[in-house]
Formats: sequence, C-alpha cells, structure tokens
Amino acid sequence: MATIVFMPFHWAADMNASFALARKLQNRGHRIFYLTIPDTEDRIRAQGFDWLPVFTQVFPKGELEKQSASEIQGKAYGAAEFKARLRAMCELLRNDEISRATSGTNPDLFLVSSGMPWVGIAACKTRIPVIQFSSTVISVEDRSVPPFRTNLVPDDSLLSSMRIMLEWKKLFLRRRFRNRAWDISSELKALARDCGFPLGKIDFSVETWPRLMLPELVFCPKELDFPRRKIPEGAFFVEASIDLQRKDDSFPWSRLEERRPVVFCALGSLVTTKAAPQASRFFHMFLDAIRERPALQAVVAIGSYLKPEEFDCPANALLMSHVPQIELLKRCAVMVGHGGFSSVKECIFMGVPMLLVPLHYDEPGNAARVVYHKIGLRLQLEEVSAGTLGSCIDTLLEDVAYRDNARRMSQKFVEIEELSPACQIIEKTLAESSARS
Repeated sequence: MATIVFMPFHWAADMNASFALARKLQNRGHRIFYLTIPDTEDRIRAQGFDWLPVFTQVFPKGELEKQSASEIQGKAYGAAEFKARLRAMCELLRNDEISRATSGTNPDLFLVSSGMPWVGIAACKTRIPVIQFSSTVISVEDRSVPPFRTNLVPDDSLLSSMRIMLEWKKLFLRRRFRNRAWDISSELKALARDCGFPLGKIDFSVETWPRLMLPELVFCPKELDFPRRKIPEGAFFVEASIDLQRKDDSFPWSRLEERRPVVFCALGSLVTTKAAPQASRFFHMFLDAIRERPALQAVVAIGSYLKPEEFDCPANALLMSHVPQIELLKRCAVMVGHGGFSSVKECIFMGVPMLLVPLHYDEPGNAARVVYHKIGLRLQLEEVSAGTLGSCIDTLLEDVAYRDNARRMSQKFVEIEELSPACQIIEKTLAESSARS
C-alpha cells in the first residue's frame, strides 16, 4: 500500500473535508500523514492521523491564536501581512521545505489543498505525483455559472447568461484596478520558474487564487452545483467528503427534548472571530425569534470569543462555544447559518433544510445553490431581523417540500459517499505512477 501525505489549508473547512477521505484511504490500507503548521497538530492527532510540521518559521505554535486575538480587537489581518507570510513560505519551498519535512516517510503521493497553489507548485518539484483537493466549488469563468461571490441564481435564459458574463467582467475589472494588493500572481510565477513548474499550467483567470492545471478533487457532488457548460480542466466532482467519525466537542444531549424541533444556529469560526460584533447582533436577533416560539428549542454555537453572559438567552435556547455539528444535525429540523460550504454539505447529508444569510467569499454562491435546488431559503444581511428570521424558520418547518427536497439530495450524497470516487481516482494515479517507475 502507499504512503499518502495530505497538505490542507489550516481553515476548519479544508481540514474537515480532508478527514473523511484520509480515513477511507487509511481503512483501505494506505499510510496517511498530515503535513501542516504546528497549530493544527492537536486537531489532526485527535482524528488518529500521523502529523509532520511544516513552515514552522512562518507559523510558530500559537501564531493562529495570536492572529485571532488581534482580529477580535479590531486589528485586521490584511494583504501586507498575508504577502509577507506568502513570500516567507515561498522562500522555504525554494529550499526544499517539503522534501525536508517528509524526509524518512517516502511519500508516494501528495494531496494538496487548491487553496495553496504555492504548495502545489513546490510539491511537483519533488517528482512525486500531486493531486489537489478543493473544499469549495470551483469558480472559473462560465456563462452558465456566476462567480460564487454573487447572489445570482441562473436559469436557461439569454438574460441570465448576459447577467452572468457581466458579473465575470466586473470581477476581473475589480481585480485589475481595486484588489491588486491581494494579487499573488507575481509570487507564483517567480516560484514556478524556480521550481521548474510550467507557467502554462497556471490559470490566472479564476475567481480565487490562480488555479494549477493539475488533477483536482472537488468535494462537491455535481448534483449540488449549477449545470456547467464545461467541466474545468482537471476537475473531478467527487463525494462531499463528510466524516461521520470526526472527533468533535462534547455536548449535553440531556438538555434537548425529544418532543420539540431543534433549530441549530452557527456562523462558523471565521465570522465569530473576524466579525464578532456583527455575529453578536445576529445571534441576539435569532434568540429573539426563538423566544417568540416556545414550541421550538435552539442550539447556538457562538464561538470561542463571544461569551454566553453577553446574551439574554431564552429558556428554550442553549448557548455553546462549539458543538459536535454532524451529530447535532442528526437531531435538527432546521439550520440557520452563513452558508459555509462544509456546513451546507453536512446539512444536505443529514437532510436538514437551511436558512442562510451569506456574508462573504463563497457563501453567496453556496446560498444561491441551496435556493436553486429548493433545499432552503436565504436572506440578505440587510433583511435580517428577529421577524424575518422567525418567519423563514416557520416556512421551513411548515412547508414539507423543503425537507423532502433535502432528503432526496441527502440520498444522492450518501450514495456517492459510499462509492468513494475520490479513492478510485487516487488509487488509479498511484497505480499509473508505479507502472512508470
């Protein structure tokens, strides 16, 4: 069997999506290592995987906590700070950081997050096969699929295609004239030249970071995506990669009553850190809506920095810093959230309708897909109040079509998860590499 090294980004969405695939591969006899920054070690070892450190000079242990503490005080982590870290990582990669970090493990394959194209470029320098994975939907120019930062829900009309193409043009114009501070094209081109990676295999015309034209596992069944005119080169839409064995936080299950529907509310770790005041206002409105509905019970995950004593919590609500989300969704009738892709997929997997209030990055596009497939509702942030939240929750509970649609999509997700197409692609790549050597 093979030795496979995972290199996810340190965000929870990337980490969690990788765990299910890593566990499947481990169960098939492969040896799994995680190569990540020190602050992720405990999380990875808790899942039962071997861990190796990388980029320790750039991300010494405690660095992420230090960054979060600054952001909670309103000191934003901006482009300058990111660029400094990126350049430091690129310098380490030029000096064979990956080979050094994996010395003695003899990897047969690297699985690298597409959110770190600089790592993918350097991994190819080792001459070991590299497969990317994505914990978001791929967002490349397509007249049928809008950028995922927009709220557009496409249809088959000419007007829809025109609106979508206009959004793509606006995106590239903004990048050219307004968002240049975050442009990493020059850093990637320089690293690619130094590592012998062909510049022609980097696509710079995408919504997020430049995309490497390497095999890429997209942890999103095509059934959830919008219909595309063309599948992006190298992309394989595989299982959602939901890890039902994930080790998560404890929970006071005795506090939940069987007879009352559970509404779960969460905004993810990034929102409750980077936008804590806005998250606090949102939770206050949600709790007001739940107070007016004593027939329901609610669980609210408020994150590490907001405190329960800051809220006037009604008797039918439970405030927690963190929850075992997958296990809790098994008990839920509705989830209220911001549209993070991991949460959307986990809700679908458990057949739970959603009320989404997208805030940034890919969340508008995720919410648009939920609306397109009629498995939930969405509100824009400026529309949110205790009244609108409560009204939408009532609709999701009373209109059985949302739950029926969610359950049908759940069946498809479960079937694809059991087929494990990602494992088949990986093992085919390993077999082809072995045959060449």
